[in-house]
Amino acid sequence: MERLNYNHLYYFYVVAKEGSIKATSEKLNVTQPTISDQIKLLEEYFEVKLFERRNRRLELTAEGELALKYSQKIFDLGNDLSYRLHHDVSVQKTSIDVGTSSSMSYHFPYAELIRLFSNDDIQVNHREDKRHILLAELEAGKIDLVFSDSKEALTHNMQAIKYGTNKTFAVAHKKYKKFIKTFPDCLSEIPYFRYTEDSLLRDQIDLFFTQYQINPKIIGEGDDVDLLHEVTFAGLGFTIVSELAKDKFIQDKEIIVLGEIEELESTLWGIIKNLDRGLAYQFLKNK
Repeated sequence: MERLNYNHLYYFYVVAKEGSIKATSEKLNVTQPTISDQIKLLEEYFEVKLFERRNRRLELTAEGELALKYSQKIFDLGNDLSYRLHHDVSVQKTSIDVGTSSSMSYHFPYAELIRLFSNDDIQVNHREDKRHILLAELEAGKIDLVFSDSKEALTHNMQAIKYGTNKTFAVAHKKYKKFIKTFPDCLSEIPYFRYTEDSLLRDQIDLFFTQYQINPKIIGEGDDVDLLHEVTFAGLGFTIVSELAKDKFIQDKEIIVLGEIEELESTLWGIIKNLDRGLAYQFLKNK
């Protein structure tokens, strides 16, 4: 059996992406008959039809969809090979660059990064930024790992690995213990110290309040975790915090958990490049 002609496969790949031979011809500066001939030769090699013409458009057959899936991986591997050789990344990397999306600031388990810091041979660089900026830098190879509470809008070069869950709790002074039995309805009867408008969590909480017709008296607002703790400890009202903050709060015996707000639970994703099997991948897999 003859070897697969990757030039034929590349023409097929671009046509499948562009949706037409005309668009491909303009993009690659090749005549339309040449492209048609290349695809015909590829179909003869596979002995299947890769496209069907419908309403003047080319649509992939089931076999074409499969061929596109594999060709995507093939050309991604080729791009990665070129990048690695041109940038001399064959040398083992001794640092890992981690980005955390801004929406994660309230509930990211920063203590988990200690596993990386404890390795004397690895330098850990961490920063927080907007999610779309971090993903763009991941795509460009400027960072290795992005933590986010969403796996939406990833490119075909990225994969999301589930790292954990983010849980949210309502906490208050122990003098409000009697309200636990009627949670979450009881939240309307206890003063509430909320987050500021700049907090992404505030919108989610407001939606939760609307869903359950909860209308507490607002006594103030702020985003600092230490301030939330002081308000809660003083018995001024309840606050809503991440599981990490909750665990710290209840170390003080004066503070109790009114209940978990399951509607605010989200998944923590670690996002890396598809072909990355280095430090970031090992970190996520060895949790």
